[in-house]
Amino acid sequence: MAVPSNLYQKDSLKGNREDLIEKIFQVSPTETPITSAAGKVKATSTFHEWQRDALGSANKDNAMIDGDDAGLDAQVATDRVGNHCQIFKKVVGVSRRANIVKKAGRGSELAYLKAKAMLEMKRDIEAAVVSTNAAVASTTSVAGKLGGLNVQLYKNTSHGAGGSTASWTSGAPTTAASAGTPRAMTVVMLNTVQQSIFTNSGVQPDMIVMGPAHKAVFSTFTGISANRLDTGKKQGAVVTGADVFIGDFGTLQVVPHYLMSGSTSAYVLNMDYIDVANLDGVQTSELAKTGDSEKILITCDCTLAVRSSDAQGALKDLSGG
Repeated sequence: MAVPSNLYQKDSLKGNREDLIEKIFQVSPTETPITSAAGKVKATSTFHEWQRDALGSANKDNAMIDGDDAGLDAQVATDRVGNHCQIFKKVVGVSRRANIVKKAGRGSELAYLKAKAMLEMKRDIEAAVVSTNAAVASTTSVAGKLGGLNVQLYKNTSHGAGGSTASWTSGAPTTAASAGTPRAMTVVMLNTVQQSIFTNSGVQPDMIVMGPAHKAVFSTFTGISANRLDTGKKQGAVVTGADVFIGDFGTLQVVPHYLMSGSTSAYVLNMDYIDVANLDGVQTSELAKTGDSEKILITCDCTLAVRSSDAQGALKDLSGG
């Protein structure tokens, strides 16, 4: 049928209101499992340092003759190591009009952008922590960078052929790991790393962090006790994943990390020996007005401190990340 002549249709109206709901949907991941679980300490210099020590080997033949002179035992000095602080920053700015006009989903545009930028910076810090970045000292022309987990975890590591992580016993971890031949992650690798951590430190790690693809591989390991779960309802739930690993040398919480997508490593961590050291923490500063606008600088000056490499481990050169 034809539209009647002179019918006033919706598309001819000049006063149609927009149908825009009062909500902004933000679905990007914001979790930071490592920095959230790490200890928080104060840094007092741009190069944050700590000392590491270890007991001498146990000696089953430690026996003294009655009345013998007491000679001095040999002593080994502590390791003095550190990591450089990194200044993370975000800058947001809006014009006066953009801030005061009525908007959907938020009031102040500046406040909204500030909150969003702080979430983004939180993720930036976590990304640096899980990264392969080597530490970089700051100069007048070079921004300092913290050394990530990949360079700090050099003991108790499983590498592919030809791969290695430089030993780090003084100063900052400034040498990136050398890549080896990629290989698939196996339960034998994980058991071996856990055993090495226990042998070298006597403690048990509590977390293994890996990318999503490696988490899927992990869930194929044999040994899952059941493939169905009684939910207490009429229907059960099919279980195809695993979130806990129980081995001979402890229990690990299995944490898939969205920021490790594409990574070739999985980190076996003891969070009792990992800190985030804040030189200045999160700071916000209003920048000078240079026009009809407002600008805010957001910074966080911090570093990562793995207090004991003996208590941690890593599976490196993994394929399929």
